[in-house]
Amino acid sequence: MERYRSASRPPDDAGPAALRPPASRHAAPTAGNSAAARANGPSTGMHRGRPRRWWARSVFWWDGAWRDFLYLVMPAECVSCGSDDSALCADCSAGLRRLTRRPFRAEGTADALMSVFGHTTLPVVAVGDYRDVLASAILAFKNHGRTELGPLLGRAMARGIVSLPALVPGLEGRELLLVPVPSTGSGWRSRGYDPVALLLRCLSAERRLPHGVAVAPVLAVRPRLPWRRRHQKGLGRSARRANVRNSMRIRRRCRGIRPARLLAGAAVVVVDDVLTTGSTAREAARTLEAAGAVVCGALVLAAARAPDQSAPAAPPERLAKNSFGQKMNKRFR
Repeated sequence: MERYRSASRPPDDAGPAALRPPASRHAAPTAGNSAAARANGPSTGMHRGRPRRWWARSVFWWDGAWRDFLYLVMPAECVSCGSDDSALCADCSAGLRRLTRRPFRAEGTADALMSVFGHTTLPVVAVGDYRDVLASAILAFKNHGRTELGPLLGRAMARGIVSLPALVPGLEGRELLLVPVPSTGSGWRSRGYDPVALLLRCLSAERRLPHGVAVAPVLAVRPRLPWRRRHQKGLGRSARRANVRNSMRIRRRCRGIRPARLLAGAAVVVVDDVLTTGSTAREAARTLEAAGAVVCGALVLAAARAPDQSAPAAPPERLAKNSFGQKMNKRFR
């Protein structure tokens, strides 16, 4: 029988340390272990032992039986390796935890977040690299309707939230507002849900948000004329920046509260799924700053390589063939 996660949850008033895994019963705390833990940063592993209480074991048993029944009625396969009867099999789940166990600063690969002098304009924390099982899970969750992956990806996002005070200076002990980047109208119609907002709802449902951290979906996408709509996918760096310029606005109402009062002087972290060039995160930060918020950074689930970053330079003969004179001569022959 599969070994399930412990049913215990930290209380609502617990801080980020409550999300860290408990120490092993068989390992005595030593000075060397403590020094190694401080050197490696915040611990991000999760305890997967059997629950001690009988009612917790019963709940997890019935949960597994219900999932087995659902997979019998509606068969599914792992989004990474293709194995049957699981959205993400045990081996791929372990690979996902390995890829997301050490969040890191990722703004260095996003040219939209760097000034001409090489200074960071917006610090970004990425939970993992956009590759392997993490890329497969994000694509399936975002573009193929596999919403059952929301809790798994939400737990990975929780590790990034816990690591924010350690990776971004000035966030220690401050109350934070997590503002998700909104989905476009066409994306909402094709999917039926907002992926980033759904991830944060999964975090709230499992009570994995640390004390002093709240979710505020105050951003919305400005409507555009049909001939001015372009998808970010497939665009280059400059085209991405131009495509998202002035594309967001502040909602009029957010849970019955005016966002202007909610954002005035508040410390805000922008939340997105994938970081590529950083154009979307930069535009969201600019919109929030114009509303009076203090944008401290951004948090993404995965950091991808920016387009054209590794593309080789065009050879001189190819540049000559694409010159204006060559095109005009070819046209009037």
